[in-house]
Amino acid sequence: MTLYQPKADTAEDFYRLSRYKRQIDWLKAPCYDAGLTTLLNEFKKDNERELLLELLGNVAHYKISDRIESISTLVEYIEKLNPKTTLIVATAKDSESDGSKAWQYFFKFFLAQSRQWNESCLKPTLVSSYGALSQKRKESYKDVIIFDDFIGSGNTMVTKVNEFFNQLSTRNIKPPTVQIFALAGMEFGINHIKRELNLNVVCPVSLKKGISEQHSNTDEISHKIKLMESMELSLKEHYECGVFESCSLGYGQSEALYQVQFTNCSNNVFPIFWVGPKGKGRYRNTLFYRL
Repeated sequence: MTLYQPKADTAEDFYRLSRYKRQIDWLKAPCYDAGLTTLLNEFKKDNERELLLELLGNVAHYKISDRIESISTLVEYIEKLNPKTTLIVATAKDSESDGSKAWQYFFKFFLAQSRQWNESCLKPTLVSSYGALSQKRKESYKDVIIFDDFIGSGNTMVTKVNEFFNQLSTRNIKPPTVQIFALAGMEFGINHIKRELNLNVVCPVSLKKGISEQHSNTDEISHKIKLMESMELSLKEHYECGVFESCSLGYGQSEALYQVQFTNCSNNVFPIFWVGPKGKGRYRNTLFYRL
């Protein structure tokens, strides 16, 4: 629930909000009204607003039903594997309420239709998969799908997969064939995973960086990156928020423009869209929300 409903500072900005919504269809959803108004109240310079409009227009915005359709696409790959010797493992830690766990749940609907898969094929964490892989079974597990909802820089996935193989080695478990599946990801992060791990990556939605990979003119890129950094700095100083130090331009400088409506925003997204500091009497309505 939004605690404060901001209003446009001027009549011109009120009409500007309507114009943005006409130009960018997903902004018509009422859940974005407060965050969009806040952005215009915070960034009043023409060049700041031009950059905002450009980035908002390039956001890969989806509804939950769109992402479930992507799961259907991933299941088409999975169904080529043997259900008796395949595990689908989310990347979450045991203690996490994580997107990989949440979206993994929707695999059940599609896998159940073939009548060959069962619940034991799905493991909510990498740790929970070790016991299954070490079990003496009539048929050992030969394929493991490691699943995450979004790939950003790729560093986290590389770390987790290397740890997965290290744990198998420690337990004297013969490593299976591993593939990495995700609903969406940054192109540079996907390529990083492929280079570092030499594994197959299946990802229905591949995204380019929101500024650096959208323009060919290096001076234009440099100008817009510096402008974004100055916009971040103004918010950092106003809200006394240190998140911008670790997530400037998005975690790992991902410059991500991606959001699924009504879901937790990735920290790979430009932080001006989701940083919502609280405390000291401060509150910021954000376009997207991240817990």
